[in-house]
Amino acid sequence: MNADYVRTVQLLLAVAPAVFDTPAFAMKGGTALNLFVQDMPRLSVDIDVVFVPHGLPRPEALDAISAELAAAQARIEALGFPAVLRRSKDGTEAKLFVSDGVAEVKVEVNFVFRGTVLQPERRALTPAAQQMFSANVEVPVLSTPELYAGKLVAALDRQHPRDLFDVQLMLASGGWSEDLLDCFVVYLAGHNRPAHEVLFPNEKPLDVVFESEFVGMTSAPVQLGELVTTRQRLLHELPRALQARHRQFLLSVVRAEPEWQLLRHAHIAELPALQWKLQNLMKLRKNADKFKFQHDELAARLARAQ
Repeated sequence: MNADYVRTVQLLLAVAPAVFDTPAFAMKGGTALNLFVQDMPRLSVDIDVVFVPHGLPRPEALDAISAELAAAQARIEALGFPAVLRRSKDGTEAKLFVSDGVAEVKVEVNFVFRGTVLQPERRALTPAAQQMFSANVEVPVLSTPELYAGKLVAALDRQHPRDLFDVQLMLASGGWSEDLLDCFVVYLAGHNRPAHEVLFPNEKPLDVVFESEFVGMTSAPVQLGELVTTRQRLLHELPRALQARHRQFLLSVVRAEPEWQLLRHAHIAELPALQWKLQNLMKLRKNADKFKFQHDELAARLARAQ
């Protein structure tokens, strides 16, 4: 493994307890999957955070997130690590950057997708990570199906080798469970891009980013061809794994007439990302042709993926 990545993970594990010393935060993303669920098949160098409460109005939620990040900054600095909190001019985004003078870790909270589909759970660092880093850290993380649901959307959207590697392990360890697909359609429906563009993307080149941002991260060598094959499986299998109710739910959201009862978790109707998406779709209705195109394109592509 690349020594720079190892040093960054050491810093990440040193500050993670300070970040998650609050019931308002839970970990998501590659760090949660690879250090707290899977037994460290690869390193991960960022801390991606979910703001767990979903019921606060947007202004109060953004203020609460900023306050929680400021509190985390104070706890981290008390450990002896410089930390800088950078906010966007409009106040809708904030990231915390932590350094030990050599490595840097970014702590980022998703301001839009607040709340969770399933209940988060506390997890300890996996045995391989405990042994390598001589650490025993326990943090709240999203449930495994929800972690992978978010990862699937990221893999479709970004097509980054790290995301495709995580999907490769998911496919090898179980595949398309009902909980996973329930969470996936929620995350897809709440995405800022049209659902058909995310679920049926054009393939992006992988070779340059594979060499510059992936090689050296894994515990065992990975070939680029493996990730290309994983992407092919993802693009072919995932749309076909969706049940009729998942497809109907996605189409209902794109019509701005969500049929919440099609999913098993009633509170998803209250999730801010979905409410925000519906507001934007209602505005898009003024452009009747574009509004209809998004629905018809998703319907046609889902019909072909049978």
